[in-house]
Amino acid sequence: MAADRRKKRSPAPPQPGWAVYLRTSSDENQKPELSRERQRTMIQINLLDSSNLPIYGEYIDVLTGKDPRRKAYRQMLADARAGKFSHVVVERADRFGRDDTEALRAIDELHEFGVAVRFANAPDLDPIDPDDRVLVTLTFALARRESALMGIRVKGGLKAKRESGGYAGRAPDGYLNVHGQTELDKRSAMGRISHWIEPDPDRAHIWREAWVLLLTGQMSPSAIAEALHAKGYCDRNGKPFVVVSKTGRRRPLTEKLLRAFQDWTYAGWVVNEGDGIPPKTIRGNWEPLISTEDFEAGLALLEQLEDGDMDEQAS
Repeated sequence: MAADRRKKRSPAPPQPGWAVYLRTSSDENQKPELSRERQRTMIQINLLDSSNLPIYGEYIDVLTGKDPRRKAYRQMLADARAGKFSHVVVERADRFGRDDTEALRAIDELHEFGVAVRFANAPDLDPIDPDDRVLVTLTFALARRESALMGIRVKGGLKAKRESGGYAGRAPDGYLNVHGQTELDKRSAMGRISHWIEPDPDRAHIWREAWVLLLTGQMSPSAIAEALHAKGYCDRNGKPFVVVSKTGRRRPLTEKLLRAFQDWTYAGWVVNEGDGIPPKTIRGNWEPLISTEDFEAGLALLEQLEDGDMDEQAS
């Protein structure tokens, strides 16, 4: 009996029906819901309308296909083992994931449960058939190539933007990310929508005050955090500069301050080690919150503070 209990439970006989699997990445066309609707339409027109099988339900993931731990995806496999449907349909093969090893393994696992997999863009393709499987594998190879090329294009675009003085990424605290229509004479180079950063009218003054305190040369980062906290300031996420425990113990959060004091963005300079852009080589096209001279003076004061801490520890 113990040996019988150790045997793997056999999957239940599948009930006739379709499971629809929809997957989009979190930033797909910036509107994943539109991509899902397009997937539904293709699946409905190319396959479900001509099928007599009922539709069991939908499984929806908004996550990169490279992650096999997708919640709906794992639930679909569990329901397949339970025999809740006989067929799974996706818009195209790479919706199972850009990793062909993981996706083909899933197709084989579903096949073991007695569940067939079909693709709306090629309804007659059977991934279990040896000849058709070659085409499926090629689909994944092409998807992987497109993903790699897209990554190269994105990196190249970000580098070009930085080299022209633009800011790429989320603006640091004290600035806002802004976008708007590109001027007509610049659209060929920049596209229809331009993105830039500008001082946040509600928060820029906090960081200017932080630098004023630093440049006194009399205050450590912890003391600066306490001074900002005393004025009721917090970071843009609402986190205070000083955390006070129930027992009254105070813990200044200096990490954010130190990162800001060393971020050349605030002085109006583009700096990116990965793109080989050192400080004071490319001037950014945004308004600095502090002058270059004061920023460098702040860096020198921080270095002195670090040396002082080291001397104190040594003694």
